[in-house]
Amino acid sequence: MQKKEVETFSFNLNRLSWSYLSENYPNFGTSMATFLIMLGFVIIFGSLAPAFFTIVTFFNILIRTSIYIILSVGMTLVLTSSGIDISIGSQIGLIGVSLGWAMRANYPVWLSLLLAILVGAICGSFNGFLVSKVQVPPIVTTLGTMTLYRGITYLLAAKELFTGFPATFRWFGQGDLWGLPVPAIISAIVAVGGYLFLYSTKWGQHITAVGGNEESARLTGIKTAHIKFMVYLIMGILTALATIVLLSRTGAGQAAIGEGMELITLTAVVLGGTALFGGKGLILGSVMGSLILSMLGTGLLLSRVHYFWQLVATGALFIIVVTVRSIQEKGEV
Repeated sequence: MQKKEVETFSFNLNRLSWSYLSENYPNFGTSMATFLIMLGFVIIFGSLAPAFFTIVTFFNILIRTSIYIILSVGMTLVLTSSGIDISIGSQIGLIGVSLGWAMRANYPVWLSLLLAILVGAICGSFNGFLVSKVQVPPIVTTLGTMTLYRGITYLLAAKELFTGFPATFRWFGQGDLWGLPVPAIISAIVAVGGYLFLYSTKWGQHITAVGGNEESARLTGIKTAHIKFMVYLIMGILTALATIVLLSRTGAGQAAIGEGMELITLTAVVLGGTALFGGKGLILGSVMGSLILSMLGTGLLLSRVHYFWQLVATGALFIIVVTVRSIQEKGEV
């Protein structure tokens, strides 16, 4: 090997070194840590339950994860802007009931889907209006709307169970395309779109700037109120999309649907490395975080662990992740 070839080879190896990657890709360490956690879960549950390494389990994880990937993309944008949305579980309930009523009334599928998106957009817009225009703190806003949306849902359909959805609607949650589950394809499109939006558009850059320092962003000419309104609107629309996938997969809907899904989504996003206090969002990390939680649920189920213990594990993981991320972020200040 000639001297020039040796130098080129060494240069390429240096580009693969941890120090180079960490220096040139600031989020590399966080993403790698999330990946190693995911790999650890694969090894642990693969050892405890041999059925974990089957094609059926793999597709089940993809389908289960798809809903949380869609939600986590929206939540990543919200957290990056220094906001939070704990009302998404209640939004799912309200959107699901609206969709169920439309199906029962024999509305065309396309019109029912449009209604679901519209309800999600209204919920997100209301959150965004209170946060950006009225300037109510995000946690207070979404805590209030979480109760509001769930109350409206129970008033509309407290004892209703919506079933018998048409096959064209069930395709979104149960169909396959090119040998892959449709929900997985939908979530992949959303993840790629979210990645490009956050990192390759001026709106994505503005979201990060507002979350990093809202006053500085305002002084540079960024319309901070518009940005904050936009992320909640996107969150509402993506929540509607996730609800469509959820109802079409389960084939049923009721007022209680979506309860607790906000905690799982927040856990996935924070586990993936998105900053709790704004200014840094990792779409890929949120996808891996969603996969980790789906693996956790599936692995515990295959290991015959009671569902209540799964709730304990998810809650404990959320506390641990939030604590660790908070310490890390305070250390970076």
